[in-house]
Amino acid sequence: MIKISPKRQAQLNYIKLTEQDVEILAQHRPVFEKVVEEVVTRFYANIATEPKLMEIIGKFTTIERLKETQREYWLSLADGKIDDEYLERRVAIGLVHSRVGLPVEYYLGSYMTYLDIATDLLRQAVPDQWTKVIFSLSKMFNLDSQLVLEAYEMKEKEKLKDLADEKDHVLQAVTEVVQQLTGMIAELNESAGQIATTAQVTADSQETAHALMDELHEDVKQIESMGALIKAISDQTHLLGLNAAIEAAHAGDMGRGFAVVAGEVRKLAAHSREALEQIQDKVAGIMKRLSSVREETEKTTVHAREQASSSQELASFVSMIEKLTQDLAEIQKRS
Repeated sequence: MIKISPKRQAQLNYIKLTEQDVEILAQHRPVFEKVVEEVVTRFYANIATEPKLMEIIGKFTTIERLKETQREYWLSLADGKIDDEYLERRVAIGLVHSRVGLPVEYYLGSYMTYLDIATDLLRQAVPDQWTKVIFSLSKMFNLDSQLVLEAYEMKEKEKLKDLADEKDHVLQAVTEVVQQLTGMIAELNESAGQIATTAQVTADSQETAHALMDELHEDVKQIESMGALIKAISDQTHLLGLNAAIEAAHAGDMGRGFAVVAGEVRKLAAHSREALEQIQDKVAGIMKRLSSVREETEKTTVHAREQASSSQELASFVSMIEKLTQDLAEIQKRS
């Protein structure tokens, strides 16, 4: 009995697998049952000669379990029916073999092994009818081969779909990375520009301040020189007043007025000396502070230069990231 969809029926029609073929096999089911053990034994004796097949079997199952499966398969060929359940079961078995990594050429080749074994045994069991049984059986093997190929094709499509999904996932990830890098680059570019500008302005300002400090230092030195000159004048004035006082004393009454003037000159010299000492103290304090300011200015200048250098390195890093972003974008376009 054949009860399948029109599409599947067209598949059977093409290989000329008919109700009559199904009936012939069903009529000889007792023969199938009689030779089943011999078929399975010979089949796995042939499998044992292939190291690759034995390796696959050793990873996932045992020969004894597979023999039981093959007994069921052999007898199912003479069940006398082909329906959607039969076809789905064959496809499912094909998918299992595909998943465990059985090469399709070995799977398809097993049908020829089956056919050789069946031909030998059926020729002995039903010598007058074995040809028509083998003819019908070969059509069943042909149908099963098509279903196996269908299963393997489904598995390949599944792999391709997984690869496509993975590719889409990768592209999505690349897109997100590109977007993030683009945003980072914009921020880094802006930050690098601001840092570089600020660092350069700071360095220039420090150098200007340094130059002004040098000028101020020179002015203070000139003040020191002027203080030395004032000190010399004060000393001369004091000496002059002292001499005038001596001369006034020698002159007696006639020199009293001159003595008053001499006294005032000496007072002026004393006040000048006191003022000069205060100026010198102030100048010394200014000089000390100028030295401290100069040291700090030099440190700030060095730091500013280092910051400017770092900003240049940051700009180089930004350029590298920008190049990477462009490369990723190109990869995305080509994909």
